[in-house]
Amino acid sequence: MISKKKATAMMLGLTMGISGTALAAPANDGADINARIAALEAQQQQLSKQLNALKKENAKLKQAGKIAKSNKAAIKNLKDAQNRIQIKGFGRMAWDNDNVKGYINRNDFRRSYLDLEGKYQVNDRWNMNFQAETVQHYAKYVTADKDSAFYHPKDTDHKYDNEHGTIQRVWAEGSVGKVNLDIGRRWRGMGYNFVFFGNESDGVVASTQLPKSPLTAEAFYLSPTDRGYHFSVAGVGVKGRVSPKLEIRAAYGKLNVGKKDSLGTNYYDSNSPYVNSVGSQAFLLGAMWNPVKNIFLLGDYVRTNRADHTTTDWVGSDQVPTTYDGKDSYAIQMNYRWPDLNSPGSFQLYTRYYNYPKNENDLVGIFGDKQDGAFHSGNHGWVFGFKYVPAKNLEWDTFYMTATANNTLYGHKNETYHHNFLRTRVDFHF
Repeated sequence: MISKKKATAMMLGLTMGISGTALAAPANDGADINARIAALEAQQQQLSKQLNALKKENAKLKQAGKIAKSNKAAIKNLKDAQNRIQIKGFGRMAWDNDNVKGYINRNDFRRSYLDLEGKYQVNDRWNMNFQAETVQHYAKYVTADKDSAFYHPKDTDHKYDNEHGTIQRVWAEGSVGKVNLDIGRRWRGMGYNFVFFGNESDGVVASTQLPKSPLTAEAFYLSPTDRGYHFSVAGVGVKGRVSPKLEIRAAYGKLNVGKKDSLGTNYYDSNSPYVNSVGSQAFLLGAMWNPVKNIFLLGDYVRTNRADHTTTDWVGSDQVPTTYDGKDSYAIQMNYRWPDLNSPGSFQLYTRYYNYPKNENDLVGIFGDKQDGAFHSGNHGWVFGFKYVPAKNLEWDTFYMTATANNTLYGHKNETYHHNFLRTRVDFHF
């Protein structure tokens, strides 16, 4: 190893050598030193420019980072807003062939149709909903009155407002404690075939799960929105699955008008009140039973306390009385399988028997079975149909109805006829 004395001597000699060289340089090569200084100054200026550029780039990066954070927050808020909004619905192409006899539009479902529904999540407990329906008839309709043919009028007393695609229904869904609430205007159905009630209504439905029970209890107050009708029905009910293969529904409703009161006034004839053809109260018993694999039985039985009512109409030169006294309505349907919109090739076969008593205002139950415009009071008969999914989110539904129907044309009271009805339609769900 080198001793400390030798190391010190070597360092001293090296230092003196360097110093001597530095002191001697100006005398020997002054121009070279000046060149080096100039080069260093130039390099310093270049480094200063690069430093300034780096500072600017750093500032830009910091600003970009702030923007990125802001954009990230905005994107998150946008995603949250998107998750709070749900849009769904379906478009439909439909065709009917109907021989109905009465003041009802034949083939009224030869039309295109769009159902658009939206749901906006207000918070963890409440949603706000809307529904817009657009109906566009693409064929003439024919009434049974002398087989007269007409095109659907446009904007005539706004009879067909739904052709314009406006938002017809708005309602809120939410909960207060353990009570679920459904408030506003929407289409509501009670029962499995909607014989008790199946119509657009204003009102409220409150429901809650019964303790230690599979049943849900509910209370409702509903007012049908059809023109001319001015009455409401309040009631209570229970529904739920009571066994792995059986669901039930029961309800009781009481109207705010008596049996001899009026339900409203005929929209097209202000001098003709709607006679209470429903009664002051009604009961519903409904069930869906799955006795064996792929077979489902769905049934509704509705009884009202309507008052017997007799009218007299001219038939030729004679006055013929017509008595309206039926109190019981029922419909039973059997389904084989269920269609699945996510499974092309899936299908359903179904048949239905229904029996509805005659009614002056073509009402069933309280205000029931209005969804299809195919099943009328005073009719009883059979339906045979199928549903098929040819592609994902497409459903083809076709049925044929054969029934004994009541002729409601003036001068033909108490007459019945064979009602044939064929409907086919394709729904495009989204």
